[in-house]
Amino acid sequence: MMIALRHELMAYTAAGLGILMLAIGSEAFRHGPFFKEDGVVEMAAALLFLTALVIGLYRRLYRTGMGLACCSLALLACLSELSFGARHLGFAMPAMAGGGELDGGQDLVMIAYRALVALDALLLVGVALLALSIILVLWIHRIGYGSRIFAWFNADDGRPAIAAALAVIGLAVVLDVVEAARFAEETLELFGAALFVSAALRLDERERSGKSALGIQPVR
Repeated sequence: MMIALRHELMAYTAAGLGILMLAIGSEAFRHGPFFKEDGVVEMAAALLFLTALVIGLYRRLYRTGMGLACCSLALLACLSELSFGARHLGFAMPAMAGGGELDGGQDLVMIAYRALVALDALLLVGVALLALSIILVLWIHRIGYGSRIFAWFNADDGRPAIAAALAVIGLAVVLDVVEAARFAEETLELFGAALFVSAALRLDERERSGKSALGIQPVR
């Protein structure tokens, strides 16, 4: 029997804050072997993402759309943590304008960010995306679709676990893009990877007969 997801999230939050406080208070810990490139934390995250993928394949989660997304993202995240094997196998990934190499999914965000900064359009695009998000939320509420989405989201604990993982990893990507606090970025990625394992264990691997909570026929 698995621990309740909310308790798991509380435990991860407490552990993550503890690690961050230790890193802030100890320069030796912050700059030691844990947070360096290919360090303990990065390799642990890669292993957890790989574990999530293996669990997903074993449980045949790829038979459902959400399960396939979980497996695909776990594979991409694992390869990103390992720089697609470039450092280990001795080959170079494509160079990015402004420095660095395109060796992870988060680097696509970095490229877009640098392009917007170069065009002096970062604020404009940010405001436009925020406005579109608000309009979308209001539209969903207006047509009464919100309750269906909420019911679908809460149909099993795997979906909130994936959402939490993506939120945590998204924050890590932001820290990576602005090149701030590597130790915080690596810690967030580690717990995002742990949440992917949790999601792989919690997701419903079965195809549902009839209509889903969203009123859409499942793919056969």
